[in-house]
Amino acid sequence: MKRYLYLSAIWAVSITMTACGNSANQNMSSNTSVAAASQLFSERDLSGEYDASKCEQITLSDAGCTSDSSAVAIGQNTVTITKEGDYIINGSLSDGMVIVDVEKSEKVQLILNGVTIHSESSAPIYIKKADKVFVTLAEGTENTLTNGGKFTAIDDNNIDAVIFSKDDLTLNGIGTLIVQSPSAHGIVSKNELVVTDGTYEITAASQGLSGKENVAIADGNFVIAAGKAAIKSANDDDNTQGNVYIGGGSFELSAGTDGINALNEVKIEGGDIKINQSYEGIEARIITILGGAIELVSSNDGFNATDKRSTTENNTEETEQEIPGGKMGDTQPDASIQISGGIVKIDAEGDGIDTNGYLTINGGEVYVAGASHGGDGALDYGIDASISGGIVVAAGQRNMAQNFGSESTQGSILINTEESNAADSDIVLVDSDGKELVAWTMKKSYNSVVISCPEIAENGTYTVQTGDISTEVVMDGLIYGQGFEFGGRRPGFGNGEKPEGMPDLKNGEKPEGMPDFKNGEKPEGMPDLKNGEKPEELPDSKDENSSQEGASKGL
Repeated sequence: MKRYLYLSAIWAVSITMTACGNSANQNMSSNTSVAAASQLFSERDLSGEYDASKCEQITLSDAGCTSDSSAVAIGQNTVTITKEGDYIINGSLSDGMVIVDVEKSEKVQLILNGVTIHSESSAPIYIKKADKVFVTLAEGTENTLTNGGKFTAIDDNNIDAVIFSKDDLTLNGIGTLIVQSPSAHGIVSKNELVVTDGTYEITAASQGLSGKENVAIADGNFVIAAGKAAIKSANDDDNTQGNVYIGGGSFELSAGTDGINALNEVKIEGGDIKINQSYEGIEARIITILGGAIELVSSNDGFNATDKRSTTENNTEETEQEIPGGKMGDTQPDASIQISGGIVKIDAEGDGIDTNGYLTINGGEVYVAGASHGGDGALDYGIDASISGGIVVAAGQRNMAQNFGSESTQGSILINTEESNAADSDIVLVDSDGKELVAWTMKKSYNSVVISCPEIAENGTYTVQTGDISTEVVMDGLIYGQGFEFGGRRPGFGNGEKPEGMPDLKNGEKPEGMPDFKNGEKPEGMPDLKNGEKPEELPDSKDENSSQEGASKGL
């Protein structure tokens, strides 16, 4: 008896996420919670177990497909599975497909054992109806599924992917799957899409991996080139769904739109994720980073938290609101970004980290190379941002810069420089003893940087080196420097900061040469005006644009 078992039952209990005989896939972080794994991955999802002696056999051939199973119907180059069971598939078809059409309560496992299927005008694998289908990649095999560039309707379903499933779909095993979809999606599930292992090379004109309810990935190796989103989960019918979870794996993603996109939440607990090309790197209502290594390049925002749920009630609090020291823009209290672990490196030509709601960082390391132009900031939040742990270096342009807010319990420094600092120059934070606390090389020119690390303390003195410019910082509180001017707004000065050239005065002191006036005294020549009177020739105007009115507003 040949038995294939690449994940033991003990693995499912301990959640150590290691694959037997497949060390390349042992990327799952050790901090993955048992609760998350038990909710997202069943034991069968994780195990990929099958007994070859008890599987039905299907052989694909242009000369005629064959099977001894009464549950397999063969018509020309179409193979249809009609009953629950495990099926090992061998061979190839130059223009054909495998269809799963069983009872809604039944599960089917398809073991791809070195299969090549091309479908000129439909999906090589089409799950029409089932409770759940497992596509298992047999160990050591390479399997190729391709479409010819068009999808012609064969029933009432809008088939538009190389693997298209109307019901729950799980991909597992430790073989390789190559998917090519020149006109539409790569792999689509209209319910849940789960991947627990395997190697995937996906090229798609539209989305690479797509799940309507969620996309949950425990492990695997992925190279995805997509014309739209590389990984996406969205549900127009139920706005509580649409989630992406990544617990481990290796990812090389190139996307025409977003690298990873979810209607609700993207949660990353582990893995090595590289988004080499994207419009926005990661977009969702909630972005949660608990671990892993993420490196991304985006032509717009790196991380973008925005609430795009369709119902009106979810957006009733969206307003145009001015944030102190920051921007004006849409604010969405249900949108948030939380980073608690991992290493995040962002190279964005829009906002580096952008949330219409809240930004919270309490661990991990975050390095942001913001836009090289003045229209976006390295950090951009609509309501509030706080930091209580971790390391952050976010460099970009000062006219849109924002620092962390007053709720922070860890020190943060915002430095703006008059001159731009050269690309590939170092940003270094040094304490008063000369100890280097943070160092990072900024690849683009910049004139603003936010730095935060656990060693920044209230009343401490630090030096920030930005290229050839050194700035001494004395922390009167935990937050030094607020959002700089933009759109005509005056600059905001943080704890201990003051306008250039203003003397450092203590309580009761006054600038040199200023006369000492006592109660009731006034400068020589100043008229004695009573309530409501005004100096001669001063216009009586309440025009907001007048210089007097403007001065009273501090403009």
